[in-house]
Formats: sequence, structure tokens, C-alpha cells
Amino acid sequence: MRFFSIFSFIVLLLLVGCQPDDVSQAMREVTTDRLLSHISVLADDSLEGRRPASLGEQKTIDYLVAQYKAIGLEPAGENGTYLQKVPTVGTQIDQNTVFEFKKGGKSISLKFYNDFIALSGYHQAVVSVKDAEVVFVGYGIVAPEQGWNDYKDVDVKGKVLLVLNNDPATDDPNFFAGKGRTYYGRWTYKYEIAAQKGAIGAIVLHTTESAGYPFSVVQSTWSAERYDLAAANGAPKLKLKSWTTEEATRRYVSLAGFDLDRLVADAQEKTFKPVPLGVKISTTMKFNIRHLETNNVVGLLRGSDTELSKENVLFTAHWDHFGIGKPVNGDSIYNGALDNASGVSLMLTLSKAFSTMKLKRSILFAAVTAEEFGLLGSQYLAEHPTVPIKSIVANINTDGMNIWGKTKDITFLGQERSTLGADIAEVANVMKMEVKPDPQPEQGSFYRSDHFNFAKVGIPCLSMRTGTAFVGKPETFAKEIMEQYIALHYHKPSDQIAADWNLEGGRQQAEFIIRLTKRIANNASTPQWNPNDEFAKFR
Repeated sequence: MRFFSIFSFIVLLLLVGCQPDDVSQAMREVTTDRLLSHISVLADDSLEGRRPASLGEQKTIDYLVAQYKAIGLEPAGENGTYLQKVPTVGTQIDQNTVFEFKKGGKSISLKFYNDFIALSGYHQAVVSVKDAEVVFVGYGIVAPEQGWNDYKDVDVKGKVLLVLNNDPATDDPNFFAGKGRTYYGRWTYKYEIAAQKGAIGAIVLHTTESAGYPFSVVQSTWSAERYDLAAANGAPKLKLKSWTTEEATRRYVSLAGFDLDRLVADAQEKTFKPVPLGVKISTTMKFNIRHLETNNVVGLLRGSDTELSKENVLFTAHWDHFGIGKPVNGDSIYNGALDNASGVSLMLTLSKAFSTMKLKRSILFAAVTAEEFGLLGSQYLAEHPTVPIKSIVANINTDGMNIWGKTKDITFLGQERSTLGADIAEVANVMKMEVKPDPQPEQGSFYRSDHFNFAKVGIPCLSMRTGTAFVGKPETFAKEIMEQYIALHYHKPSDQIAADWNLEGGRQQAEFIIRLTKRIANNASTPQWNPNDEFAKFR
């Protein structure tokens, strides 16, 4: 009997030792086949590019709801459903629109698409600007904490402003993030501050260097029907919101008798003052207006702890892309396989993996709409949350999965802003990976995806990026593949599944997020912004 008891005890120890931990168990649900299968559905031509408020949307949300149900997520949208309706307005500009610039007896005309892209903050069928004075306002930034004010209290009411993209670049990391980009450098800020100052319009000068992408991206993004939230939030609006190419800008600045390079150079100094160009702009923009509804798809995996389950870790990934648009090489369907069918696939796969774990806090999954049209779905969710906003302790966003293989490093946008950075460091140590800063801070990527809207309401947030040190690849590999993707596939119909994809990189990211989420969901303390971060005041 004693021998049998000892033998049984040894067998029991061996069996316990062979049991997988919860992370290993969860990772059994994360296979490259599962990741690829979701992308294959979401990026298929039958979904017609997943444009909001289209047949493609209906097919997309039907698939997402079916997956949520199969995984066992609770409905966390409106009225006991998985859906949150997002009221929007669609505006399509007349492609024959022209800008006319005049000075004295001279004038030049710019053509829509080739020379400029434009839309309006007014949801009207016809919006006109007549002989509005154009004023160059440098970077168009008012940043008291930096001692910077491009407006110098000059009255710009009723005028159209020419503004530089980005913010002043220096080597000082404490001055507009040095070589990085702050929100002051985003084109969205340029329009917001111009409207606050009473201008009726703002034109952003496009250069590939300052934007981080060629003008073709602006063309494909802005030339088709654009969306805006239907509900006004009380913020002032611009009649005219536009980009002009560098070549076109030189033309109308030269008409005014100025040298563009000289103006740009002057704008680098704090002493810069707005420059009235003495040229006037006129345009009549005709729009086709549609009132639409699109949807966020929201599901909940309830936590196991009686009290902590009342709090939520929010995952976001945008399901939308550009639908059917201008053909490129005969293909007019903008499938968005990497951007962002891959991110949604990762989120769905993670929700299945999390369902095998015992997590104390609840996990909220939101496939959000209209990211490509101004982060509208996440903005609406942040402003109209389906759970109490204070119950959301953190947001992890995925806008593109690693499709190029495993890396030795990892980056999360926002990792340096909150206590989540320490959690990332701990997970990286376990996985023997190096945490690296944003490799392209000049792109201002923190302000360009859905997590940004949750930062604005005080939720510590992260957005996962692909690493740069690929296993078995030369050091230049990451730079080469990203430049190739931006040039050939970003916001183009060619963003499709390719034979050279290696989703082991996606599996690696999934494991990292599983381990990170376990720490966030089970830790008694909640994530906090670092005291001096710009978003700490909102928490």
C-alpha cells in the first residue's frame, strides 16, 4: 500500500508538471491557419473592400457577429446586440472642382485631384469661398508650453490659411519631441486650430517628407466619398479643408510674389509672424450628401473576479477600408488585407485564446468603423461608450499585424507614456525580446490610429507595431519592406494576401499580447499615465 501511494503521488506530480500553463493553453488557439482564415474572408473581393455603409459592411459585420457568438462573447453594443450604430454623413465632391487664385490682373487655376484635394466641414450641397485672402501661418501652431505661437494674435477671421504639415524639427527631444512629431504636427490639428481662430479655410502644403507618404495616398484617401460624424460636437468648422501639392503651392505662392522656400525657412523660428500673401482664392464646391449609418461591433468576455470584472481592458481594431475606388492596374477593390483585415484577425484570434484563460478583469473587444475616414468609429465609441468610460482601464489597439516573420524586438506606440511600459518590459524579458522606441517618430503615428481617441478621454493606451530586427534577415530588411509596402500597397488595391507572408510574426505578437493582457487583467492596480504626459490631465 505504501509503495502504491508513493507511486501514485509521483504519477500525480508528473501529470501536474505536464499540464500546460494558461498562456500555453491559450496559444494553442493561435495558429497561422486561423489567422490566415480570418484575413482570407475579410479581404476577399466579395466584401468589396469593406467600405462603411455598403454591402461590404453588412457582410463584414455579419461575419464578425457570427465569430463573436461562436467564441462566446456577450453582446456589448446597444440594446442587447453586438452593434453600436454610428450616425455619419457622407460627402462626395464634384471632381470638376477648381481653385482660382488671383492677384491684380493675374490668375491661375488648380485642378482637383492632380493639384489639390478638398472637402468641407459643412454638410451642404454647395459650399463657396469667394475672394478670400490667403495668409501663410507657418506651422499654424499655438503651443504655450513651448513658447510657440505662429498666429501672434493676428486676426485671420474670414481668411484661408496656408499651413505647413508637421511641426518644427530640432535635435532637442523636449522641443516638439525633437525629430519626432507631436499632435501639433498632425493635419487634423491644423484644421482644428484654424477653425478656432475664425478662418474659413486651411490648406495644408503636402510634401512626402512632411506627411510621411506620397500625395497618391492623399488622393486615394480623400477623392472618394468622405465621412464625418453626423452629430455636431460644438467645435467650430471650416468651409474649406484642403491639401495642395508642393508644385501647385509654388505656383500660387509665386503668383503672390513670394518664394516658398524662403517662407518655409522663416517659419522655423519662434519670431515668425503670419504673412498675408496678397492673393485671393475662390472656389465653388458641389457635394453629393448622404446620411448614413455604420457600425462598431462590440463583444465582452466577462472576467472571473467579482469586483475586478466590473473593469475592462479594451481591444480595438478597425474593420473598414476604402471599398471600391479608382482602379490601379485594372483593380478597383481596395481589399485592405494588411490594413486592417490582419488586425481584426488577430483580435478575433485573441478573443478565442482569452476564452480559455481565467482573467479577473473583463475584456472588451471593439471592431470599430471608419478609421480610414478620420478615426470616426473609435471617436464615437469614446464619446458614447457602451460601458462606463471609467471602467475601461486600458486600451490595446492593433492596426496591422506582423506578416513578415518573427522579430527579436517589439514596439508599442505609447509605451513610454504610462505604467503599461513597465508591463511591456516585463513581458519582453520573459520572451527574450528587446523593447525598442518608435522607429519613425517623425510620422506621428501615435495620433493616427484608433487608440488616440481613447487617450483623449484619459484611458492609458497602446498600439502594437511590427518589430524591426527580423530573425534571420539583414538589418536593412525592415526598412526595405516598409518602404516597399508604403510605395506599392498602402491604401491601394494591391494590399492583398501574398505568397511571401509569414504569419509566425503574428503568432509571436499574439503571445506577447496574451502575456501583457494577463498582467493588466489580473493586477490589482490599474494602469496610470506618467505624471507629465499630455493625456494625464484627462484621467
